[in-house]
Amino acid sequence: MSKQPARPPTIALSAKWHTYPDRFHWAAEHGFALEYTPNPEAFDLLPQHTDPFLEAGVPVRYHGFFPGYEMGHQDAATAEHAMRVHMAALEAMHGRGEQVITFHVGLRRKAPIVSDRAVENLSKLVEYGRGLGITICLENLLRGPTRHPENMVAWARESGAMITLDIGHAISCQRVQSGELTALDFVEMVADRLFEVHLYERETDRHHPPQDMTLLGPIVDRLLTTRCTWWTIELDDEAEALATRYLLLNYVGQVSIPAP
Repeated sequence: MSKQPARPPTIALSAKWHTYPDRFHWAAEHGFALEYTPNPEAFDLLPQHTDPFLEAGVPVRYHGFFPGYEMGHQDAATAEHAMRVHMAALEAMHGRGEQVITFHVGLRRKAPIVSDRAVENLSKLVEYGRGLGITICLENLLRGPTRHPENMVAWARESGAMITLDIGHAISCQRVQSGELTALDFVEMVADRLFEVHLYERETDRHHPPQDMTLLGPIVDRLLTTRCTWWTIELDDEAEALATRYLLLNYVGQVSIPAP
C-alpha cells in the first residue's frame, strides 16, 4: 500500500454537458467533484449546469474538449475560429468554480497541425487566462503530437501552460506499448508542470477501468510526490467509476467510504 498523502486528492468524475442533469446529480450524490465539459456551441448553458452544484459546495473544474476547433490548424482562418471558441470558454467559466481548464491539440486525427501555430495560440490562451485568473492545462492524447511527452513539456514550457496527464493515453500510446517508454517515464517527464490527471487504465474503443493497482500503483506513488491534487476518473460507467475510486483511495490509505 502507498504512503498516505499529506493532502488527499480531490476525486472528480468527468461530466459532459449532454449528460446533464442525471450524471451530475449522481456524481454529487456519491461525493465526486465534477470535471465539466461544456458545449462549444452553447456556452450559455455552462452557468445553468454548474451553478447549482457550486452553490451546494461541489468542486468544479473544466475540460475544454472541443473536437473540430483546432487551435493549431494549418489553415489560419480555421485556427482563428477555434481560438474564438476557446476564448469564449474562458469567459464563460470566469469566476465559476476552480479556475482551471484543460485544452487539447490534435483531437481530430486528420486535421493538419502546425506546431508553431499551436504553441503561439496556446500562449495567447495562457496569457488571456492569466488575466482572468484561469490556469490553462494541455492534455496528452493517444495520437498526434501530444502523444510525445517531449512535445508536451516543450509546448507547455514555451507557452506557460500547465499539464493534464491522461494516464490511460500514456499507458496505451504506441511508444509505451512498444517498450520504448514506460508510463512512469511519461509521468516523470511532465511531473514539474503536472496540475491534473485523468485516471483510468487504458483506452481502446472505450476507456477501461483498472482491476487492481498493478499498473496504476507505481504511477499513483509518483503522483503523490507532485503538486497535482485533482484526479478525474474518466469512466462513463458509474459502477466502474465507483470501483476505481475505491481502488485509488484504498491504495493511498484515504478510504472513508464502503466498498462498492
